Amino acid sequence: MSGQTTENAPTASRATLTVVIPVLNVEAIIARCLDALTWADEVIVVDMFSTDRTEEICRQYPNVVFYQNKDYIYANVNYGIDRAKGDWIMRLDSDEVVSPELAKEIQEEVLAKPDTPYSGFWVPNRVYFFGKWIRYGVAYDTRFGKDRIGYGHRKILFRRGTARYACQREHEDLTTQGEYGVLRGHYEHYSHPTVSGWIAKMNYYTDRDVERLDVLAPDFRVPRPHRTLLALVKVFFDLYVRRKGYRDGLHGFIVCTLNTLYLLVERCKIWEKRYRLTHPDEIVKY
Repeated sequence: MSGQTTENAPTASRATLTVVIPVLNVEAIIARCLDALTWADEVIVVDMFSTDRTEEICRQYPNVVFYQNKDYIYANVNYGIDRAKGDWIMRLDSDEVVSPELAKEIQEEVLAKPDTPYSGFWVPNRVYFFGKWIRYGVAYDTRFGKDRIGYGHRKILFRRGTARYACQREHEDLTTQGEYGVLRGHYEHYSHPTVSGWIAKMNYYTDRDVERLDVLAPDFRVPRPHRTLLALVKVFFDLYVRRKGYRDGLHGFIVCTLNTLYLLVERCKIWEKRYRLTHPDEIVKY
């Protein structure tokens, strides 16, 4: 295990940090994530009963507390948040790696300054698809300055007790309290090294979202084909043209196209679920 070189000498006024990471069968990547967190006071790993060496690898780190809980991903993050001992909490995924610059900034500008007025912080990240740093399209974010193009920003660092997930969808933001500052140091998000991996995750996420929907509820509206077609055009145009996905070349085209496909697959699964429940006698068994 390689340690981070940004550790500070502890002081009486220094706040503590817990990092919460949900995992499932991530033996190939979890060490990279944990190696970058050896400076953290506590790392809570919430495992969905992995069948590979994930648990064995995690238990090699002295600052890791290992739990197992089978639930939706964000519910597992909440499970870790509820057990965290740190004054501050940072949530990460196993495919994300904190840079030395971000580790240093958190220690010096957050943990060492307990009187900071913020409840949490937006943290920049660089996202990688299929081996390339993606700067536009899904990653295009101008809210924090034109000099930060290529860095997405997420609320992932917050005071304990001020944020958690609603757990309504597989892609949602934290529900937070108070004002948020902005950090400069970033983390690397090594998302989807292959197209096959992206498709597998898309299947998992859309399955989890659709299974939560009550498609028989009186107020449920089935997506209409023509509205779905318009929505697909809008999503692709937004990512590829308005948010300049074309500037990432072939990678940008693929990423924008696959994210448009996500919407289509999700709606197809909604149609399928409702049809099976409302027309059980018409389903051909094979």
